[in-house]
Amino acid sequence: MKKTMTKRRFNLSSKLVLSIFICLTACQSNLDDEIETSIENNVEKAGTGANRDIKLDFYLGDNGLGNQQGNVESTGWAANKQNQWSEWGGDSNFYDPDWIVLNLITRTSKNLKNLDFRIAIQLSDGGSSGNNAGLVRYTPWASQGGGWSSWATDSNAYDFDAVRFMIQTRPYAGLTVEDVRFGVQLTDGGTSSSKKGIAKYTPWLSQGGGSTGYAGDSNFYDPDAIRVKLEIIK
Repeated sequence: MKKTMTKRRFNLSSKLVLSIFICLTACQSNLDDEIETSIENNVEKAGTGANRDIKLDFYLGDNGLGNQQGNVESTGWAANKQNQWSEWGGDSNFYDPDWIVLNLITRTSKNLKNLDFRIAIQLSDGGSSGNNAGLVRYTPWASQGGGWSSWATDSNAYDFDAVRFMIQTRPYAGLTVEDVRFGVQLTDGGTSSSKKGIAKYTPWLSQGGGSTGYAGDSNFYDPDAIRVKLEIIK
C-alpha cells in the first residue's frame, strides 16, 4: 500500500514538473516570437533611411491595368535641392488616364540629413501641354510630420489628362528623417469622398523603396482628382 501511494505521489509530482516545463517552454517561445517580431519591425523602420536620398518616379495608363502606359517621369533627387518639376506624365495618348503608379527610388551616395522636404502635385487637361492646370497642392513638410496633400484637380475638376510632381526642399539644421514612404489615392466626381479608390503605398525607404502598384478611383475609370502622401518617421 505504501509503495502504491509513493508511486502515485511520484507520478503526480512528475506530471506537475512536466506541466510546469511545458508551460515555461511555451511562454519562452511566445516571448521569443514577440522579441523577433519587434526586431523585424524595428529593422523595417530603422534609421537606415537617414543615409539615403530619394526621388519620385511615376507613370500612368488607361483601359485596364498595365495597358496604354505612358512614359516614366521623375522628380529630381531631393538631396540635389533643385526644386524642379518633373515633366508632365500621362497615359500613352495623354487622354483621360485610369490609373497611376508611384515609385520611391533611392541612392546611397547622398542623404536627407539637415534637409526638410515635401511633395507638390499638379494636374492639367488638354494633353501634354500643361493647359488648364489646376492649383498646386502640397503635402505637409517632413519637419511637420508629413501627411496627405489636398486633392489636386485640373482647372474644372473633370477628367484630367496629365500630372506632374516635385520634391520641394529647404535647409533644416538638425533634422534627420529616419524613414520615408509615398502614398497616393484617386477619386472621381470632382473630389467626392464616396468614389475614392484604395490608398496605395510604396515600401519604406529603409526597405529599399519600390512601387505602390496600380492606384485608381473606385471603379478605375476616368478619375478626376489625385492626392499624394508623404509618410515619415523621425
